[in-house]
Amino acid sequence: MHRTQITLEDSQYVALRERARRSGKSMGLLIRELLEKEMGSGATTRKKNRSGLSALKGIIDDSKFSAESHDEVLYGGR
Repeated sequence: MHRTQITLEDSQYVALRERARRSGKSMGLLIRELLEKEMGSGATTRKKNRSGLSALKGIIDDSKFSAESHDEVLYGGR
């Protein structure tokens, strides 16, 4: 973990402080949670990037389809 310093507008500081008070969390923890939600961690980001390809898994339900015959399935017999 790294320590850093940020500058907030007065309204941002007040809102963050109030949210921290209501949730019983530190302002630092809330900032880390908001950053994680917005940016994700390296592992989270990699998972999101793979999700597009993962969504394609199983779209062709054909026992005759295989990696060897994909051109025929995609482009028809040539």
